[in-house]
Amino acid sequence: MSQQTKWSQFSVLLSVFFFWGFVAASNDILIPVFKEKLNLEQWQSQMVSFAFYVAYTVGSILYFIVSKMIGGDLLNKIGYKNGISLGLIISALGTLLFYPAAEQASFNLMIMGLFIVGLGFSLQQTAANRLIVTGK
Repeated sequence: MSQQTKWSQFSVLLSVFFFWGFVAASNDILIPVFKEKLNLEQWQSQMVSFAFYVAYTVGSILYFIVSKMIGGDLLNKIGYKNGISLGLIISALGTLLFYPAAEQASFNLMIMGLFIVGLGFSLQQTAANRLIVTGK
């Protein structure tokens, strides 16, 4: 039995994929700004990209562990749309760390915020890929 494409859902997801790509590409643009404003060494400035992308690996491992602990696939239990929403909330919490990081010129808070944003993106993209394939 073939399933009808939900074009409104598909177009929203397509625009969200563009947003994720834009944010990921913006990290490299921020490196020289953070390096100057926070007086970072070169290795520290490269942690901007590293923290964001290593969060994808950590997020995938956490997703696997949580799924094993609950005895089934996490997204099948909570739903793909709820998974995207949860990922957005996690990313928003990471973004909230940017304000105190800027106020205190704290490299550690900034890296922690980027890592948490990456964790949220990991869950969002996992859920969105499944949603776009299944349409549910």
